[in-house]
Amino acid sequence: MSEFAVPRARGASRRGPAERALLGLALAALAAAFAAGAVLALPSLFRITRYDIRGARAMSREEILSAALLRGGEPFFSLDPERVRAALEAEPRIAGAEVRRRFPNGLAIELRERIPVATLLVESGGAQLPAYLDAEGVAFALAYGPGAASSPASRGPGGGYAPPETLPLLSGLRVEGFRPGIRLPAELAPSLAALGRIAAAEPALLAAFSEIKLSRSRYGETELLLYPLRGRAPVRIGAVPSAGDLRAAILVLDVLGSGDGGRTVSEIDFRTGTVVYRGKEGQVD
Repeated sequence: MSEFAVPRARGASRRGPAERALLGLALAALAAAFAAGAVLALPSLFRITRYDIRGARAMSREEILSAALLRGGEPFFSLDPERVRAALEAEPRIAGAEVRRRFPNGLAIELRERIPVATLLVESGGAQLPAYLDAEGVAFALAYGPGAASSPASRGPGGGYAPPETLPLLSGLRVEGFRPGIRLPAELAPSLAALGRIAAAEPALLAAFSEIKLSRSRYGETELLLYPLRGRAPVRIGAVPSAGDLRAAILVLDVLGSGDGGRTVSEIDFRTGTVVYRGKEGQVD
């Protein structure tokens, strides 16, 4: 059987081993140069330029990024979200944070800011100043003074913290050498958690009282003495008040205020579940 012969194209030639080796070296060099260029270019291409911040109410965007130690343009792949989270949670005004990278140039930050339920007088710079106190018992920021959290420059999308005069003052404690982030004694945690629940559900109930004084019973138990606005008789309740306790106290105060009984009553006791009125000369039925 005859075979078909394909004629070689005019001008074509076979490459020898040396030519093929040179071609391979050239291609390898080109690939290496391309890889080196990619390595140099990728860090500049994949840099964080977009920050998605959620949960911010009182802190401004600039304060949050500063607390996170972020200046913009951080390399996407080498940034450690856990390091950013730890930096955020080191800020006393932040109770918790979650940080996630979002390809190719984003960083998602979810915050849980501390919410004040009361103020606390502290000694700072030789003066007595109010500090914000949250439901976990953390005095996290000064309300007035240098670097105060309520300054216009510190207001976030929620408008900043509530003015200190609209929150009850927690008294009966002495705090010297204040620094943001100090935590009150653990024995007060149940009382502050209860105030936090009331503030979250019905803030108007707490706003009806200007001062909450911590005191101890004759048996060493913690009690709260609530001073209502407009100078009426204070109300003594247990360490863990409920919204119902405060509603009942406000109702009794309104009834007393509408008659002559408020002039003779010096304290209203709600500790036993039965309302007890006390006057200057003893118990009033």
